[in-house]
Amino acid sequence: MAVKSVELTAVVDQKDFLQPGWSLPPGHRFPTFTTARPSPRPGRRPAGLQGCDAETRQRWEADLHRYPPYQYRPEYCAHHSSGAVRMATVVERETILGFPADYTEQCWPKASRHGSEFIDARMTLLGNSWSVPVVLLLLKQLFERLGICPRATVQELVNRCAPGQGVRLQTVLQRPPVRREVSGVYPDSGLARRLSGLTSTKGEDLLLQASSETLLGHQRLRQTIPAKLWKWKEITGWQWRTSGDHINLLEMRAALTTIKWVLQKRKTWGCRMVHLTDSLVVLHALTRGRSSSVKLRRTIMRINSLLLASNLHPVWAYVHTSLNPADRPSRRIKCQKWRKLKSI
Repeated sequence: MAVKSVELTAVVDQKDFLQPGWSLPPGHRFPTFTTARPSPRPGRRPAGLQGCDAETRQRWEADLHRYPPYQYRPEYCAHHSSGAVRMATVVERETILGFPADYTEQCWPKASRHGSEFIDARMTLLGNSWSVPVVLLLLKQLFERLGICPRATVQELVNRCAPGQGVRLQTVLQRPPVRREVSGVYPDSGLARRLSGLTSTKGEDLLLQASSETLLGHQRLRQTIPAKLWKWKEITGWQWRTSGDHINLLEMRAALTTIKWVLQKRKTWGCRMVHLTDSLVVLHALTRGRSSSVKLRRTIMRINSLLLASNLHPVWAYVHTSLNPADRPSRRIKCQKWRKLKSI
C-alpha cells in the first residue's frame, strides 16, 4: 500500500510580526512557545542544555531559567541592528499565534498589570494556547467541502492572519499592523471617514466588534482604537495655571482645546471628525453631552455650544493610555506657538 503525504507551505513575512529593527536569522524561526516558569535554580534535565554554548547559558540563567535552554540559542532569538539578542516578546507571540496585540492583558485586573509576574502569566497563557492559523487551516478543509466558506489557498489564509492585512476595516482595527509603514493599511484621509460609520447605538462613540460577533449596543470591555494607523505631530502644549484640579476636568478641557483648534486653525465647519481620548469618564460624558459633575458640566456646555454653532459632529473614541500619542507630550512642559487661545 503506497503512502502519500501532503505538504502545506506558505511564505511568512517576519516584518509583519516583529518590532521595528528586529529580525530573525535567515532560514530560522522561533521555537515552540512554552509556559514561563521562572526559578532561581534550573529544573531536572533541562531540554537542550548540552547543545548550548556559554553565551546561551548565560542568557538562560539571567532570565531565571524561564524557558528551556535551547530557546535561548541565537538562531532561535530575534536580533537587532545594534547587536542585541532577545526572545520573542509577549506581543509578538500574540500576533504570531493569530491573536490581537495585548489580547492576554485582560487576564489580570487593570491595577495589577505590571511587573514580571504579569508578563509570565501572559506568556503561560500563550504557551498553553492553540495557534489560530493552524486551527483555521484544519477547519478550512471541512468548511470548504460543506460550502460554508469560499475556497482559499494556504498562502491567502496566512496573509489574512497577518496583522494589518485584514480585508475588513473591523479586522484591521482589532489586529492593526505592528509597524506603521506596513502596506495595506487604509489611507489616513479615508480612515476617519470610515470609522465614523462604526458608532454604537448607545451614543456617538466607536464600537469595535468582530464581524462574527453579535451586535451589541455597548461594550463591557472597551477596545482601543489603534492610534498607529495615523501619523501624529504635536500642535500645542502648556502647563495648567491652577493646580489641584481633578484629572477628569483637565482631560475635558483638553477636548475643548481640540474643538477650538479645529474651528480656529483648520477652519473646519459642518463635518464629522474623530477624536481620541484615554479617559473613559470624559468619553462617556462627551457622548451623552451631559454629566452629573458640576465642574465637568461647565466645560461640556462650552463644547456643546461650539458644536451647535459650527455644525461640527465629533465622533469620540477610546484609545489606551499606552497607545495615546498625546500621553508622552503631556508629561513634559513644552509650550508651542499656538498656546494663546482667542475667545470664540
